Amino acid sequence: MLSRSKLNRAINERIKAGFPDIPFQSDVEEGFQRPSFFVVLETASSKAVMGSVLRDMTCRIRYFPSDRHQFKLESYDAQDRLEALFSGSFEAEGRVIIVSECRPEVIDKVVHFDFDFTFYDDKSEVDGSGADPGSGNGGAGGSQFMEEIISDGSL
Repeated sequence: MLSRSKLNRAINERIKAGFPDIPFQSDVEEGFQRPSFFVVLETASSKAVMGSVLRDMTCRIRYFPSDRHQFKLESYDAQDRLEALFSGSFEAEGRVIIVSECRPEVIDKVVHFDFDFTFYDDKSEVDGSGADPGSGNGGAGGSQFMEEIISDGSL
């Protein structure tokens, strides 16, 4: 299963490779260090499809430039570098995740870089049963085995 924490870790590692000297903030509060990144994943939808789960997700990356008063060129550079890192695809746990859309912009002197991606996961790994639902082997949503009834014809 490709969990949200594994996806977040893969995205953070990719950003660290492209911006090795810039730290990450786990929660954005007052008094954080600049420059820095803040990354959050959101699930737009998750639905079961033929034994799999289809997840439609958005990654929201926030980049806080070094100087909030002279931020323009640094913001442009960050947007360009993030686009290079995440346009097309990225790898997570040996899987290639296809990015469907990137939306870079600067709002209130902070770079907002959002991208959408969709992927399938095996439902048996997601529900934790390890069994194929509906296969008759006791997995979640599965049926029970039917016993054979032998009759001598008398009631």
